[in-house]
Amino acid sequence: MSVEFPQSKAWQLLFRMFLCPRVSCAALALLLGFADASAAQEAQVWFGTAPLSAPSSTPVFTLNVVESPKRPAPTMPSVTVVETPLGPRMSNLTLKLPSITIADTAVASQLGDQTLPRTFSSSPWAGGAVKRPMRGLSFSTAGTTPVSFLFGQLDASSRPPQSSNMPGVVALTMGVTSSKELSVTPRALVPVGSKTAQSSVGTAIRANVSPHVSLVSDVGAAARTQDGWDPLGAAGVVGHWSGAEVETNVLRGTSPVSTSDIATVGSLDREIVRGLVRSIPGMTISTQASWSRPASAPATSDTTVRSIGVAYDRLPIGVLTTRRQDEDSSWQQAATTSIEWRRKPVDGVVVRYTEREQTLRDRLQPSVVSKQVELELPGWIERDFRNRLDVHAVLTDSPMLGTPTVSSKLSGRFDIIGDVGVTGNTEIGISRSGPTLREFRVASKVPVLQRTAVQLVYTYQGRGPYALFENQSFEARLLRSAPLVSW
Repeated sequence: MSVEFPQSKAWQLLFRMFLCPRVSCAALALLLGFADASAAQEAQVWFGTAPLSAPSSTPVFTLNVVESPKRPAPTMPSVTVVETPLGPRMSNLTLKLPSITIADTAVASQLGDQTLPRTFSSSPWAGGAVKRPMRGLSFSTAGTTPVSFLFGQLDASSRPPQSSNMPGVVALTMGVTSSKELSVTPRALVPVGSKTAQSSVGTAIRANVSPHVSLVSDVGAAARTQDGWDPLGAAGVVGHWSGAEVETNVLRGTSPVSTSDIATVGSLDREIVRGLVRSIPGMTISTQASWSRPASAPATSDTTVRSIGVAYDRLPIGVLTTRRQDEDSSWQQAATTSIEWRRKPVDGVVVRYTEREQTLRDRLQPSVVSKQVELELPGWIERDFRNRLDVHAVLTDSPMLGTPTVSSKLSGRFDIIGDVGVTGNTEIGISRSGPTLREFRVASKVPVLQRTAVQLVYTYQGRGPYALFENQSFEARLLRSAPLVSW
């Protein structure tokens, strides 16, 4: 069995994308510049000038490829190159390879930045590291018993990781669905070359015991740094009836052995009870209570959160929702009350009132009460989808330090001449010291040639009560749409 890849200049350039970001920018510029206009896979690319005093996360190169449904050719959905203090960093780089067939089973493969299968990230005791992208190679099959195998390095984000020693991992998952009533998904995650990241194995099980009740569990174990394994578990019962829903969930994590940046398993013990009732037409009553504590200190005081909400959608003027949440922990007590009116349809006017009272356990500190009113006016001025203005305003009473008394944000788009328009947004804050322009951004895209346009972007971030730096930047971007692969 062998797999042949196209040997054209285009694919040689695509493989070199992994080697040097600067070379990749120049290579793709030539590729897209001389591409012909035949029927092909489409690519949109833009180059931006790195402005003075701009944040280091400003992309200097982006490529987006529109996959063609005509043929399963190798595709590269997107590429982003970011200039950082450590040099250029590439992210969102993925090469989807052609599928191969082994024993009548189609195997799909992918090389580059990707996410772990959902069974890893959706696990109640999953750590933060497995919810972020990874960079590596993966193989997967579909069908009644899907299998996925991945190996690579965790945290392939566009920003530089906080830890310089991100672990490599090998991940394996398999789904078994024996019937509509029972599904079993075992998985394993094994770090490579790391003394702090934990290996873990687990199995997610869902069983429908009746048309209205389901049992959900996720059991497993995590390896300790020295020897032995710590048990992990989550179990819950979910019930759905006409006009009522009930859910209970119990989670048991493990003691952390690494920082939060590379944690592969959770370190929290938690119990949750949720309920929802629709006994009155148009009215929905929901309630939730949770108790949590660190898994490494199960005898410590619980952090308790209780909430109740009521929503009524039969009013002729829209939907009225009210909610109350109380939080009690070892260092503070907090109570939040909110009332919201949302005009129908869904994207209509929204008015929201929120009051929060926070009391620290330290009796020497006074209680802090904050009140605010929010107003959202989507499409406040709207002629069509190309010409509209959205408004979001917030009025705060007794604001905490660093929060303006009044802040408003305007965003919209308007046509100028023909297909040339201007999009932008601005944010203004008013505090006791006076008004402050917090942010102003305006952009315009001008077509210059067929499939080619120039985008001009001006950004200003002003020094204010809750802004850390003053920044003005001007970017000129060249956007090009061109065939990438012809057949």
